[in-house]
Amino acid sequence: MEYIMEIFQKGGPLMYPLLFLGVLAIAFIIERAYSLSFRRCFPVKKIEEIDFYLKEKRFPEALTIAKSSNSIATNLIAVILEAFIKGRKSEEDLRLAAEEAARMEIPKLEGYVNAMGAIAAIAPILGFLGTVTGMIQVFEALSLEGLSNPEVLSKGISQALITTAFGLSIAIPSLAAYWYFKSKVNFLITQLESLAVELVYQLSHIDEEGQEE
Repeated sequence: MEYIMEIFQKGGPLMYPLLFLGVLAIAFIIERAYSLSFRRCFPVKKIEEIDFYLKEKRFPEALTIAKSSNSIATNLIAVILEAFIKGRKSEEDLRLAAEEAARMEIPKLEGYVNAMGAIAAIAPILGFLGTVTGMIQVFEALSLEGLSNPEVLSKGISQALITTAFGLSIAIPSLAAYWYFKSKVNFLITQLESLAVELVYQLSHIDEEGQEE
């Protein structure tokens, strides 16, 4: 631990914003891994329960179940069902309700994903800035003392290398996480669209007596 602290201190003042970015990246990765789990976004048991009530034409009960589960899928179902129960029964009306729900739910999926991309871009730049400041120290030492003080030279070179390595060590996993979660968000959006299309079709083909056409 002491060795790590010593290395950290050799990196200079830019190590602190880099450390902050690293902590943020870890927090965002953990949060998105939890929030974007398929079971959390699409609670299968709740959706099956809702589907059962829909087949029984018990729409208020289906809406109650949907509202009791806070997930993107059930929130979408709840908005569409609410529109249906209020009399917006045409396919066009239900599709508009689905689009309104999607506009509210999709940003929740994207969450901190773009922030990870920003960290992946900023971290190496800060690291390279540390490289520049370290090399400035080296050249200043050379101009003032020549090669007579190798300790000052090694300090500047250490700062240059450490900040670059630290910045890249943050940027690489952040970039990998960004693309992973980006693809996962796209997959979940596709599943959400399929769910909405299926529900809109199912509800729009039910007449006023609650019988399928």
